[in-house]
Amino acid sequence: PIRMDLADRLSVQSLFCDFQPSHVVHLAAQAGVRYSFVDPHAYVQSNIVAFLNILEGCRHFGIKHLVYASSSSVYGANQAIPFSEHSGAAHPISFYAATKRSNEAMAHSYSHL
Repeated sequence: PIRMDLADRLSVQSLFCDFQPSHVVHLAAQAGVRYSFVDPHAYVQSNIVAFLNILEGCRHFGIKHLVYASSSSVYGANQAIPFSEHSGAAHPISFYAATKRSNEAMAHSYSHL
């Protein structure tokens, strides 16, 4: 196993360069709603900066397909059960959810590059 901080851009670039993957499954994240209010910087580093590094690796190394994990927290105060990807997710109610919603928006924009 390889242990690295995905927020380290150069390490992620090296990983893509060394392994030349055709597909990427990205499941790493800083999870948990309550801790996001204690250390929001950890969530920015793990959930936004690291995800940007993965997206950039996919873009620059011609990755055919990326699968990543979001969170049901992105639906915020939405009371509709079961959750649906067609439900509104514009108003997350925790910082953790905001970072995961940001991942969804980032992935959407990168998919059009």
